[in-house]
Amino acid sequence: MHPVKRTVLMVATAAVLAGVPSIARSQAPILLAQATAQELYQDGVEKVNDGDYSAGVEALNQAISLDPNNGAAYAFRGFALAALGENAAAIADYSRAIELNPTYADAYTNRGVAYYRTGNLSAALPDLTQATQLNPTAAEAHLYRGIVLSAMGDTSEATAEFDQAIQLQPNYPEAYMQRGVAHASSGNHAAAIADYDKAIDLRNDYAEAYVNRGSSKFALGQLEPALFDFNEAVQLDENSAVAYFNRGFVASTIGDRAAAYRDFSRALQINPNYDQAYLNRGVVLAAAGDIPGAMADLNQAIERTPDSAIAYKMRGDVQMQAGNPTAAFADYTRAINLDNGDPVALIARADARLAQADPDGAHQDLTQAIALRPNDPVAIAKRGTVRNQLRDFRGATIDFTRVLQLNAQDADALYGRGVARVELGDRQGALADLRQAADLYRQQSNADGYRNAIAQITALQ
Repeated sequence: MHPVKRTVLMVATAAVLAGVPSIARSQAPILLAQATAQELYQDGVEKVNDGDYSAGVEALNQAISLDPNNGAAYAFRGFALAALGENAAAIADYSRAIELNPTYADAYTNRGVAYYRTGNLSAALPDLTQATQLNPTAAEAHLYRGIVLSAMGDTSEATAEFDQAIQLQPNYPEAYMQRGVAHASSGNHAAAIADYDKAIDLRNDYAEAYVNRGSSKFALGQLEPALFDFNEAVQLDENSAVAYFNRGFVASTIGDRAAAYRDFSRALQINPNYDQAYLNRGVVLAAAGDIPGAMADLNQAIERTPDSAIAYKMRGDVQMQAGNPTAAFADYTRAINLDNGDPVALIARADARLAQADPDGAHQDLTQAIALRPNDPVAIAKRGTVRNQLRDFRGATIDFTRVLQLNAQDADALYGRGVARVELGDRQGALADLRQAADLYRQQSNADGYRNAIAQITALQ
C-alpha cells in the first residue's frame, strides 16, 4: 500500500481592513454625547489595531449606541468580530456600514472576506467585485477576489487578479503566495515555486509559503528539497498541522515509517479532526503490520469523512491484509459507489472476489476496470489469469498478449500466455513463452516464478 498523495495548497486567511474613510466633521458645536461617541470610536479603533479585539468590540458597542450612524464604527467592529471568529455578526456589521455608505469599498472587501471564510463563495464574489469597481487600486480586494475565484475553480481569472494585486503592490508576499497556489492548481509547479520563492524573499517567516513550496517540489519529485521546506515550516509554525502532515508524507514516501508516524501523530494532536492524517497514519501502521492500529485510524478517517472513497479503499486493503476478504469486499464496493466505478477499487474488489472463490465476479470487475482504463497492464494481466482459471484460454491469450505489447519484459504475462497456449495445443508457442519467462525470472531473482516455468517446460518436453 502507498500513502494517499495530497498536495496541500494553503490559502491565506489574514483579515483585510483597508483605509477607513475619514469621518465628516460637523460645523455645528459638538455635543457631549457626540464627543463621547467619537472618543469611544477612537478608543475602539486603537484597541482593534493593537489586537485587543474583545475590548475593541466593547468600546465600539458603546460608540455605536451613542452614534448609530457611524459607518466606520460598524466596519471596525465587524473587523474585530471577524478576528474573533464571529463571521455572521461581522457580516451584519459590514452590511450596516454599507447601508450607511453604499460606496464604502473597504466594507465590501471585508464582507466578501467574511463570506469567503464561511464558505459562501457565491456571496463573497459579488462583494469583492464591487470593491474592485469602487476602488480599482485596492490590492487587497484584488487579492481576495482572486482567492475566491481560485476556490471556485477559475484559476485563469484568479491568476489575473493576483497579477493585478502584484502590479498595484509589487512587494505583496500574500499575492505571490496565492498566485503560486493558482499555478500549482493548474499543474505549473515550476511557476508556483518561483512565486513562493518571491513570497519567502519578501517575508522570510512565511510558513504557509514554505508548506506550499514544499508541496510543489514534492509534486516534481524533489523529495529532499521538499523535506527541507517542510522542516522550515515546522520551525516557523510549530502548530501547523499541515506542515507536519506534509513532512510525514515525505517521510512515508522515502520509507521512514517511524518519522512518518511521529509527524502524522503530531498533526493529529494539533487538529484531532484531520481525516487525511488518520488515513495516512493508518497506512503506515498497516505497512508496519499493526492491523488493529491501522483499522482504528481508518475507522476514524471514515467517521470524519464518510464520503471518502479512498478511505474505504484503504480500509479494504487492510481487511485483505488481515485475511478478511468479505469485509474488504464491502469496503471496496462502498469505494466504487462513491467514486463512480474507480478502476483501482474495482481491481482490488476483484482480488477480494477471488479470495472468496468467485472468479466470474472477479472477471466482471476486471472487465469494468479495463473499460475505464483500457491500457492498465495490472487489470489486463489479472483478467488474463482469471480467464485461465475460467478456461477461457483464447481470451487469456489475448489479454497476456496485450500486456506484452505494453511491456515486453513482463515475465508473468509470458508465463500466463504460455500456460494458455499449452491448453490450446500450441506446444511450440507455449515453450517459447515459458522459456522466455524462465529466463526473465532468473534475471529478476524470482525463484518461485523460475521454478514454475521450468516445471511447465519439463512437462511439455
